[in-house]
Amino acid sequence: MDEQGKIISTCDVDANLALQIWTRGKTPRLSIFNKNKNSRKLIHIAWVEKRSRTLAINGKKPGETFNYSVKDFEPSIQKILTDYSAKTNFKVKYLKLVIDLEKAVNRPEPVSNPSDFAMLSEEKRDSLWIADCSQGDRKSGVFRPFFPVNNLEAPVLNEEKLQIPNLASRTTETLMKSGVPEGLKRINPERWHNTIRVTAAAMLLGFSYCGGDGTKTADYLWTVGEKPKVINPNVTVMKVPEKKLTIHDPMLVRLGHKLTSYIRHCYYVDEIKISYSGDADKELHDAGYEKTRRFDFNTGTIGDVPYRVTFYENQNEGVMAFGCNPRMQTARHTGDMVIKIPTEFYKQALKNNTMGSSEDEFYTISRLLWAKQFKEWYGNIKPYVKNFAGLIEK
Repeated sequence: MDEQGKIISTCDVDANLALQIWTRGKTPRLSIFNKNKNSRKLIHIAWVEKRSRTLAINGKKPGETFNYSVKDFEPSIQKILTDYSAKTNFKVKYLKLVIDLEKAVNRPEPVSNPSDFAMLSEEKRDSLWIADCSQGDRKSGVFRPFFPVNNLEAPVLNEEKLQIPNLASRTTETLMKSGVPEGLKRINPERWHNTIRVTAAAMLLGFSYCGGDGTKTADYLWTVGEKPKVINPNVTVMKVPEKKLTIHDPMLVRLGHKLTSYIRHCYYVDEIKISYSGDADKELHDAGYEKTRRFDFNTGTIGDVPYRVTFYENQNEGVMAFGCNPRMQTARHTGDMVIKIPTEFYKQALKNNTMGSSEDEFYTISRLLWAKQFKEWYGNIKPYVKNFAGLIEK
């Protein structure tokens, strides 16, 4: 590819508009080509995540305009991304990233003392596995799943396979070699296989990182391990160093935690309802909810600004509600955000985040909201990549 970049794939939407994929060796861009004006605009592919977005382009005649909805572009985006995956080295990068992401998601957090379970750190709470060597001689132990298990998954979690023979074996590699994560993917692919594959595809193609800007990370993933072109033969060109991917890495932390939050809470996420209100307190009070307590959430916890979160409960309906009042202006919504979840599901979610330690409502609310955000983001990305991402549909 030359320095100016190259159009890899194109698809006509109609006689006025074509969509194209353009790249110069890093993260691809979406090209919107107005055939009437012979003009092109390059944008990030994340632009198509919002299905309600509209596009207007000028026609050949003065004052002539053609209007489109992003929803109408889905077949065209599917085609150009599928072509792109076949005509570039995308698949090599993608399969490597899938493996790295699987290891990051299944990385166990070690626990050596029984007292550690009384107050688990946030880092350990975010893990889907605990390498528990807190019993017996504390030199051996067992990998414990830190997620709810359904009836199909239970037989795969063979405790004999999950044994840790010594402290040196409290590793991701040992867990992966047990075959248990692979078994979970086979039994429940939508939870353990498809989520990781869609996430990896989104990371490489330049979609948002579940609402966050992942441009720099995406460019890094395309250039890591490769030497740039040599312009001056007298200058030594080094490869871009490769970093070990973890869900706690700053470049992945928010997306990785939303992914693991969804995997843990996937059975309850559809019960979470989010709406917006000009006055959450009045709306919920009028609907029979009683105010119980209040927390302040810092920027980045449940949104891009600080929130004051008030707890409400409607005992007659068995529903918890959270009125989230932004303390600064946010571009994500107007007014208050209202989250509702059946009380029984909320209480179960509290337990699912503990592994015997103290329940943490502050932590649980943020993770439930992250799980909901991931589910919506995942649902927006999946249709665009399903033809080439190797998904398993049952």
